[in-house]
Amino acid sequence: MEKHTKVYLKFFPSHTGFYHCEICHTQATEIHHIKRRSEFGSKTKDQQDKIENLIALCRTCHEKAHANTFTKEYLTEVHLKNMKSYEN
Repeated sequence: MEKHTKVYLKFFPSHTGFYHCEICHTQATEIHHIKRRSEFGSKTKDQQDKIENLIALCRTCHEKAHANTFTKEYLTEVHLKNMKSYEN
């Protein structure tokens, strides 16, 4: 299991093993880096796998994120809202 997936699963534990896409609420299949890994320089590489940069997406929403149909700003807004809801 990749490091970023472990980070996400630790923050959002699931007793069923089922994760919802944070956008459309269908079954998530991927943990997506909101800010692409390639955008991190060598001095900030450790920041790429922070929970604030990781969002669970289904395949369709993941493709839309890569096509920039869902902007980084939109993904961040949705994800931070979901994090806040989960913490309360």
